[in-house]
Amino acid sequence: MNKRFRLIALDVDGTIRDRERQISSRTRNAIDRVRESGAYVTLATGRTFLSALNASTDLGLTCPIITFQGAHVAMPSGDLLWHTPLTSQMTETALDALSGRDEFDVMAYYGNDIFVVEMSEWALDYGKRNSIPIRVVEQDEIRSGPMTRLVVRGDDDAIESLEVELNDRFDGALYVTRSLSYFCEILHPDAGKDKAIEWLCDHLDIDPSDTLAFGNGYNDIEMLSTAGLGVAVDGGVPQAIAAADLVAPSMEDDGVARVLEYLLDGGYVG
Repeated sequence: MNKRFRLIALDVDGTIRDRERQISSRTRNAIDRVRESGAYVTLATGRTFLSALNASTDLGLTCPIITFQGAHVAMPSGDLLWHTPLTSQMTETALDALSGRDEFDVMAYYGNDIFVVEMSEWALDYGKRNSIPIRVVEQDEIRSGPMTRLVVRGDDDAIESLEVELNDRFDGALYVTRSLSYFCEILHPDAGKDKAIEWLCDHLDIDPSDTLAFGNGYNDIEMLSTAGLGVAVDGGVPQAIAAADLVAPSMEDDGVARVLEYLLDGGYVG
């Protein structure tokens, strides 16, 4: 390998952080070494900006962070750099496709707030667990846009089928991805972690081939396949494993830290 990686993009949940929202000391130390080398470290996550900011602050990151599945890039200070919300027409198109589908919970994200037409027990619990305000509004208020994304929650099999159905129906007019087995997300077609990284490379004057990305989920597939080096962690979904150039040990075995340590020791980062 004859290159140095200048931008490292890290998925959060299941990649560097466990369900208890803990990041291991070994991973922290490796990230600190990357920053000391002069390379940039960013988060690339489906979480809201405020939720991701907790992890960014915890790690002492100063680079812009990628949130909302790549639809939003902002400085840790909150200064917005890039945002691709759904247009009103896109929102209409998405909601029309979901009309009458009572088997799903549908949540509309406006900034760091969530709007729903009906408050289910699941949505109420989700808001409490993630400290996100959830408001019950009329359908017309959701349709008025512009929103950052629509999130559809349902049974695993139903969500898998819905993702296929919507991708066939929209044919690239909207970006549709699964963030979790029970979450299908609908965003602007210019969203996506890969596109946000491309934007950030341009912003930081970095060649996209000098990027290193780590992930484990459905929403990491494009990022892993387009990065200079895409690394999936063991235990990730099969599609992410297949898209990656390299498979690291699992998060529980500090896979991200192990790869970073190897690359740092070889002088490939900085």
